[in-house]
This record gives sequence, structure tokens and C-alpha cells, in this order.
Amino acid sequence: MTHAVPEKINQPAVQEKVMDAPGEMPQDGASDAAAKKRTPNYRETRRKVFSFPRELLSPSILLTIAMAGLFFWTVGRMWERWNNSHGYYSHGPLILPISAATAWLIVRNRGLPMQSTRASRIVAMVLLVGALLLHLASMYARVTFVSGFMLLPILTAIVLYLGGWRMLGRLWFPIAFLAFMIPLPDPAIGDINFRLKIFAAQAATGLVNILGAPAYLRGAEIFLSGGRTLTVEDACSGLRSLISLLAFATLFTYMCKLRGYKRLLLLLAAVPIAVAANIVRIVTLTMVANSGNVALATPGGWVHDLMGFVVFVVAFCLMFFLEELIDLLPGAKSAKWLGFAKAR
Repeated sequence: MTHAVPEKINQPAVQEKVMDAPGEMPQDGASDAAAKKRTPNYRETRRKVFSFPRELLSPSILLTIAMAGLFFWTVGRMWERWNNSHGYYSHGPLILPISAATAWLIVRNRGLPMQSTRASRIVAMVLLVGALLLHLASMYARVTFVSGFMLLPILTAIVLYLGGWRMLGRLWFPIAFLAFMIPLPDPAIGDINFRLKIFAAQAATGLVNILGAPAYLRGAEIFLSGGRTLTVEDACSGLRSLISLLAFATLFTYMCKLRGYKRLLLLLAAVPIAVAANIVRIVTLTMVANSGNVALATPGGWVHDLMGFVVFVVAFCLMFFLEELIDLLPGAKSAKWLGFAKAR
């Protein structure tokens, strides 16, 4: 009797997956695969160009809301100073959008490296806590200047925590530029304004005498022939044009083609340019008043109002002229205007 031999059934071999014991290194290249599959933390990632990490989206929204709440009172007080017709910070509302646009140009043209380290995060937290405490204390004491100024170290700490020193190196200027929107305390404004007014009036009176128009100064009043007088008001001190021109000169110096010590020379030239332009304005108004048209040289007269605009035009033109003149000096080579080289 013949017995049938059972056919061998080919069954797929079952490979047992050997699990690595805790603390042991993965076998057969599993470490490479695990490293590839592991999602890296954004702080550990070296990024040549900044791309906003998804894990930061929610914290950023909460941070924006928190910042708005923290500085709501401060911005309200600054807004009152910006809109004061007799104030010196009418340019204040323009600073924030200019700073934001500058930051956007930097990111677009140069990229934004992000490399946060443990040391940079520790420094950022210390700076953030200190700035927040001082900000809250200033709000309690109703010291607007200190409270507003704390916006700068708080933003610095946030950038330093998220992107490290390299990111801060790219964004330091837009943050620092925000200082021009923070009004100085009233006592400081009054003291600087008085000194500038007297200096401008004395210089203008001397120049008017050189030009052949007899005049003498008593206090802030310039006495001319024929019993005519011209009062140098606080608004004519040049402080408003000085602050505005300093803001423009700082932005211009950062973006211009000059490099090295030439940039510093151009920035330092902004102060004498603003003071000299205001003196020329007072001299012009004094000569107009000396000719018999005192009404034209006082507030409301078209010459008085026009000269306020001419001062800025002349000062801006002088900045462009000085840039070309300083560029002729030996030293650091100039780069492209705007100073934004493409990131490599």
C-alpha cells in the first residue's frame, strides 16, 4: 500500500524583530533610520535662512497678545505725546512701520539665521525678567519713558531666545531704531529745548549783523531797526527738526553704501547739520522781518511755514552730499547702497 507523501508547503519565513534592550545601541543601522525619522527641535536646527517653525506659531500668537496687554497703557501715553501740536515727536507713529519694513528688507535680502543655544537662552531669560520687572515698576510709578524704553530689551530677549546671537545680529538695528518713537521726559525736553533756542538765537543774531542788518538779542527776542522785534519761540529751537533728522540720519547711515568709520562720521554729522539748518532758518526769517514784513516771518506767515519744510529738504540734501564726500576718504571700501548683500 502506497502512502502519499505530504507535500511541503512553502510558508513565508517570519522574521522576528529583535527589540533592543533599554540603553543599548540599535542594531543593523537602526540608529541612522531613527535619526532620520526623529523630528529635530527647532533650537537644534542650524538654518541658513529663517523659516517660521510650526511649533512657535501658538506661542507667538500668545506672545503678541501679551505684549499688546503689557504696553497698552504705555503706547496710549506715547500716542498723546505724538499728537501734541506743541510736541517734538510728531514723527513717532512713522517709526514702527519703518522699523518693520527695514526688518523685512533684511530678512528678504540677507536671510535670517536661527541658532539658539543654551547660553543665549539663559541670557535672554535674565534680560526678559529684568526688563519686565522694570516695565511694571515704571507703569506703577507712571514713568512713561522708562516703561516705553523697556520695549527694546524685551524684544531683544525674545529674538535672542528664539534665534540666538546670530539672529540678533541681523535684527539689532530694527529693534534699536524703535528708540526714536519713545518721547524723552518733559524736564529733559525743556532743558535741551531752552539751550538750543538760546544758542540758535545768538548765532542767528551774529550772522544777521554780519549781513548788514543791525540787531541785538535780549533773552529770546531779536530787536531790529525801526522798532521791529522777532521772538524765537520754543518751537523755533530746532529740537523737533533735530530729533527727526537724527532718526532719518540713523536710518540713512545704516542703509548707505559707506562702511567702517565713514558711517560713524556721517551719523555724527547729523547733529551739526540739523543745528546749522535751523540757524539758517532763523536768519532768513530775521532778514524778512527786517525788511518790514514781520507778519510773514511769524507763525501763520507763508515764509515762516515754508522755511519749516525747507529746513528738512536742505538737511536731507546735505546728508546725500556728505555721503559722497566722505566716500572719497581713504579706508573701508563702499558697498551697494542699502547695504543688503545676498546671503550666501
